[in-house]
Amino acid sequence: MKKGIITAVLATMLITGCSSGGQTNEAASEGSGGNASNEVVELNFWRPQAGEAEDNVYVKRIEEFNKAYEGKIKLKMEVITRGNSFAYEDKINAAVASNTLPDVIAMDGPNIANYAASDIIIPLDEYFTEEDMNDFVPSIVQQGMYKEKFYAPGLNESSVVLFYNKKIMEENGITPPDKIEDAWTWDEWYDVMKKTSKDGIFGTNMINDKGEWMTYAFEQLWISGGTDLVNDEGTKADGFVNSEQGMEAAAFLQKLANEKLFNIDPKPTEFEEGKAATKLGGPWNIPGFKNYPDLEWGITYFPKKPGGNSTAPSGSWAVGVSADSEHPKEAAEAVKWLTNKDSSTELAKATSMPASRKSAFESMSEYNELPLRIIKEQVTTVSNARPVTPAYPVLTQKFAEALIDIMVGADVKKSLDNVATIYDEEFKRNFAE
Repeated sequence: MKKGIITAVLATMLITGCSSGGQTNEAASEGSGGNASNEVVELNFWRPQAGEAEDNVYVKRIEEFNKAYEGKIKLKMEVITRGNSFAYEDKINAAVASNTLPDVIAMDGPNIANYAASDIIIPLDEYFTEEDMNDFVPSIVQQGMYKEKFYAPGLNESSVVLFYNKKIMEENGITPPDKIEDAWTWDEWYDVMKKTSKDGIFGTNMINDKGEWMTYAFEQLWISGGTDLVNDEGTKADGFVNSEQGMEAAAFLQKLANEKLFNIDPKPTEFEEGKAATKLGGPWNIPGFKNYPDLEWGITYFPKKPGGNSTAPSGSWAVGVSADSEHPKEAAEAVKWLTNKDSSTELAKATSMPASRKSAFESMSEYNELPLRIIKEQVTTVSNARPVTPAYPVLTQKFAEALIDIMVGADVKKSLDNVATIYDEEFKRNFAE
């Protein structure tokens, strides 16, 4: 029985993966779930609408799935138009309440734990081989796990890098690192910002939005310092988000704000227009750079704490099997197909986002050279998923609010203590066993 209705945190929908699902009719027959009656099992798949190129990949891959599993399984996709920010989530919530969820369901990565804890999706461990699990980049496995069970593979992956303006770097005699072991520390990045913040130019652009971005991007400062926003079990924030390392990370952000090294309310194209020397951003920014022919840009690594480990943000939309499905084995075949190597490769190419499968990079040679090599290195070696906890929606909201408050001068300790108190109360009230 489902424990409750979730409220999902929004992100951009993407889709990828590796081939363990059938590519031929023979493979389809072997993995179709033992349909003894020879009747075609019809499955429904829900996902939110994306861009045209991404939508076309879904259509193509589902057509190929239905051909491979002809006479066994037929997958039908329903695309939910996002007329408002919560249209998709509202439809999911209504279906949870009425036990009418589709067989296959797309969800934002940070909400997998919430779906799992609420008995909305089922574990998929028995359907993915060890080879499959090793082929997913580590952060995708981390994101999809809850209480040592694997619930939902990511459809693609993401990352945040530090873009830089080549002209500004050259004018100031700065050479950004192109080896991960040489990634700038916070202090080195600070020195770069101080040196380049002049003549109406900010040292960096790092506020994409004041909501989910704040957790997605800046949690990594906690991780690089050897801690996180919550404990490994996701049950407690006190002593983690407000730890000594956490307060140091927040104080660093406050210092940058106090010295006006970044614009807390930036124009979206500040970096592209040459008004910021560096930018914390992701692969989704790259297609837009072509609209600014005077921009000469490069990529370096996400900055790390002095003496700390390299790390980078990650996370994607994922796909799983709902607890309402009457055909979980067949639904799992669809999930495997949607996240196999071919799907992963095609979606990555269509969306300019990194793949969730290591093997998918084999056919994308552009990731072997600069600047995209930086993204591949982060995704395959040092990326970390956002906190795996069913109380993530509360955590991300309160953490974002606290960081904005801190950036405009609020007391660091009081702000982080408040996040810890609210989160711990929420977890005890709704998720403690």
